[in-house]
Amino acid sequence: MAFAGDWLKPPRHMNGTSFFYFATDQYRYEAKVNEEQLKWGGRFSQMHPADFNAMAARLGWLPSYPQFTQNSLKLVKEAREKGLKEADEVAQYMAQLIKEEKVDWAIEHPDDPRNFPKVFFNWRSNLLGDTGKGHEYFAKHLMGGEDTVLAESGSSWQPETIDIAEKPPEGKVDLFVSLDFRMTSTGLFSDIVLPAATWYEKYDISSTDMHPFIHPFNAAITPPWEAKSDWDAFREISRVFSELAKDHLPACEDLVMSPLSHDTVDEIAQPFGKVFDWRKDGVEPIPGKTMPKFQIVKRDYPNVFHQFTTIGPDIQKGYGSKGVVIPGEDVYKELLNRLGVCGREGLGKGRPDLYSAKHAIEAILDMSGATNGKRAVAGWKSLEKKTGQKLAEIAQGHEEDAYTLLDITAQPRQAISTPVWSGMEKDGRRYSPFTVNTEYMIPWRTLTGRQSFYLDHEVMLDFGEGLPLYLPPLNHGPFLLGEDKVENSGKWLTVRYLTPHQKWGIHTMFTETTNMTTLFRGWQTVWINEEDAASIGIKDNDWIEVYNRNGAVAARAVVTYRIPRGVVYMYHAQDRTMGVPANAINKNRGGTHNSVTRITPKQTHMIGGYSQLSYGFNYYGPTGNQRDTIAIIRRLKEVDWLED
Repeated sequence: MAFAGDWLKPPRHMNGTSFFYFATDQYRYEAKVNEEQLKWGGRFSQMHPADFNAMAARLGWLPSYPQFTQNSLKLVKEAREKGLKEADEVAQYMAQLIKEEKVDWAIEHPDDPRNFPKVFFNWRSNLLGDTGKGHEYFAKHLMGGEDTVLAESGSSWQPETIDIAEKPPEGKVDLFVSLDFRMTSTGLFSDIVLPAATWYEKYDISSTDMHPFIHPFNAAITPPWEAKSDWDAFREISRVFSELAKDHLPACEDLVMSPLSHDTVDEIAQPFGKVFDWRKDGVEPIPGKTMPKFQIVKRDYPNVFHQFTTIGPDIQKGYGSKGVVIPGEDVYKELLNRLGVCGREGLGKGRPDLYSAKHAIEAILDMSGATNGKRAVAGWKSLEKKTGQKLAEIAQGHEEDAYTLLDITAQPRQAISTPVWSGMEKDGRRYSPFTVNTEYMIPWRTLTGRQSFYLDHEVMLDFGEGLPLYLPPLNHGPFLLGEDKVENSGKWLTVRYLTPHQKWGIHTMFTETTNMTTLFRGWQTVWINEEDAASIGIKDNDWIEVYNRNGAVAARAVVTYRIPRGVVYMYHAQDRTMGVPANAINKNRGGTHNSVTRITPKQTHMIGGYSQLSYGFNYYGPTGNQRDTIAIIRRLKEVDWLED
């Protein structure tokens, strides 16, 4: 339901690490190939990360959106005009166009304006002040803000297969919309900030596999003024979009490119861990084997509102995740009873109603095995067929449990054990991972069915990581590489810069309120060892500056014996909405905790089509690896609040 799978499949899922690495042009600023990689001298370990990522996309290892420089709607239309009726015929047609280089991969042309993320919705995330690794690159290249990147792309390591514009684009986004209930750094950069309801003004649910309860959120008051809940905001956007689509974007067919997926037959698409690149290794580009899958999706843009606000017919075919399938016919009938029948004229009339957030909550509670015993038993039975083990008894006895929002509001209800997670909460046990694997002999979802300590994929071996490997902490990093933007007068110190999870804030919410700032120092702080601080003349609560080739941040020093020498901490999610003076390098307002970090994609996370090394949305894929970098720290000679 979250990705409209009840109406159409597949969704366009993109891993954020790769998307933002290219969208913010960070690929231009790689310092150099790691010295540790040079000693292996293999085929892949010396590839530029952008080249490797592009290869991973064309081999079907990773998703890649936008897909092509050419419009995917027009590509399907052209195929139909050539008389191609079956989806397989269209897929083969696309493979041939790609082979003949008549279609351009967007990932290889990230600075072509046709591939820019021109309309960007930021929902429930402080992208530009918290989660965006490499804040200054986001500000410069994505948003078109002031140039506070200290590196020069011309003196950096450049990819070979990526089409690089001579002048880096600045300001790729035309319209940036935030839906948030507080003014974060993201809000400061946004064109539009939609007023959002807080936790006490809307209905919602929350849970995690790490504790046994489903948490309800109930509105104490209605959202004030023009504020709306997340559900209502997107519903109204879909309503207006559908009205506009009647005249400007009629129903059509779309071509969707999907990677070789985890928990499917795709896991054996590229056997023996050998890499064969159809572009240069003499193999044919075969959709779903040596390259991504191509599927036709019917886009009914004028009816997006009706699809958003009702349960679609595809739920009756069954649904699930991680290879577990729950039959859908009975679920659909129950949803009709629980949600009511939609009476609005249009495509959704007669279907289960999803108009309000309460409807959505009830649908989730009914469809999830964690809150509905019938679904849990059906899920375990599905896994029984795959494993040959007797598993349904894990959830038996809960068949009559069907939690509602009223149920979990009146009394905490313990989640039911489901096969989506590897732990159990049966008989009052607390969650512990892999419990079902060890106690019920369910194979691990790996090549061998066991926990894997040796990975024989060619890329893993090329990086020397076939077996678990200790990698020492960084002892070199992204210095300025000869750029003359910084005058290092006075005392300074090279340190390992870490950004652990914040303790004096609630993620990015309310950290600037009086109650939160008085819990600790307030505003932005950097922790430094007392001996290191003394060596460069820093005293507790002094204003300091941390910088490297990525950018600079100004903050107060927390001098302590609790931090090891040679290391500084700047807890993440400190936002530059208040109390941030200018840095001394470019005299601009001094940054966030991510101003001196950047996205560092790891190629071994990009492998696909090989058992457990296969892409899964929010499950397996590249991460940012930004929390450990090298920076320079020094005391600010003066504090400039830029009052002029």
